[in-house]
Amino acid sequence: MIIDAHAHLGHDYVFDEEITEEELITQYRKDHVDGAIIQPFISRPYIEETKAYHNRIAEFCDAGKGLFYGMASINPHFKDEEVYDELKRCVKELGFVGVKITPIAHAVNPASKDGMKIFDMARELKITVMVHTGSGAPFSDPMMILPAAKQFPDVKIVIAHAGTDLLKSEAVFLTKTYDQIYIEPSWLGISATKAVIESCGVNKVMFSSDHPRNVPMELLKYRNLISDSEDLERVLSGTVIEAFELKTK
Repeated sequence: MIIDAHAHLGHDYVFDEEITEEELITQYRKDHVDGAIIQPFISRPYIEETKAYHNRIAEFCDAGKGLFYGMASINPHFKDEEVYDELKRCVKELGFVGVKITPIAHAVNPASKDGMKIFDMARELKITVMVHTGSGAPFSDPMMILPAAKQFPDVKIVIAHAGTDLLKSEAVFLTKTYDQIYIEPSWLGISATKAVIESCGVNKVMFSSDHPRNVPMELLKYRNLISDSEDLERVLSGTVIEAFELKTK
């Protein structure tokens, strides 16, 4: 079984990037990927457009059935009630399994008041928080997650991109130190990915692409680095199932 822990759908108004439903499905079929956690690209900074993105993802996941799950992405600087109401709707009505903090696009420090409220809401709603790390420092420095890791030990956290090659050591430190933290090394070089696996163990590492064109390369990394079939299965699906408490049946 293969589940992509980090996929996007829609148009990104910050990075001028777009991924369609057809692109995702075509690539997943080609590479025999069984499912994915789908999150929005960055919408225009309006709650109405954010809701529309979430609705589009819910429709896509429902059409895919089975192993496709939604992840919310809400600008933490929106009014507190707007953020909470939309996140609650995503979880309770749309069945989403997590929420994403993107410091570089939302101009938010995960350790700030607005950043920390996302973790607080995630705790109440019993969902996982994914945090973009790497590009966009200092807010995207993995160490900005440290206050949340300490304050919310019952909230599972996924470090997206493993801090990239530049801040990999910080991401590894957090993952090894805190039981509730997991790591996904999308876009990380193969040598750095090898170091992450050796340092954190396969039980903390998950396959992810971030972009459909990246799927075959990311899969190739793990298939070259991990020879044990059970360890490979853990990275390709087991870790993400545990980190997001996915229902796979």
